[in-house]
Amino acid sequence: MARDSSSVGAHLGSNERPIVELDGVVSGYTRWSGLGGAIGVVGALTVPRVLNLGFWIGALSIIVVITGVFMVVYYFAGRRLASLSRPPTETPYILVVLTDRRVLVLDRGLGSEDLKLAEDVPVRRISAVHHSRGGLLAPQQLGYSVEGDGERRYEFPRSQPVGRFVDSLR
Repeated sequence: MARDSSSVGAHLGSNERPIVELDGVVSGYTRWSGLGGAIGVVGALTVPRVLNLGFWIGALSIIVVITGVFMVVYYFAGRRLASLSRPPTETPYILVVLTDRRVLVLDRGLGSEDLKLAEDVPVRRISAVHHSRGGLLAPQQLGYSVEGDGERRYEFPRSQPVGRFVDSLR
């Protein structure tokens, strides 16, 4: 993976090795992000036209509108979904790491923040693993149950090796 190995390595035990790392989001955030993106693009292209802005001011307004819509979706939908997810995280962006002993869920934060451990579960406590492949407009979904603590659900882009994660977990 392109990630700095020391960022994940700080959460690994001695002689523990990562098998699969998945960059994803909490369940439901993909839909909100996609909806916000569509609204942001339409709004960003409409504002310069309606206000009859010049080229440079119009280009700047497009950037401001798209960034503003992203921040609204992130703060009002993403952070709420993250706080309600299992395990709760501060942001909707997560890293799920399968090691030879545990499954780690790390909060990736927004940008260059350090990874924060949200949960570590021994592999023996995980059951009922579900994986649905992504479609044209749908992300891959991964779900698994933790013995005595309910189900976890996450979404991943089609480029992430979720199938390999599931195969390695079983």
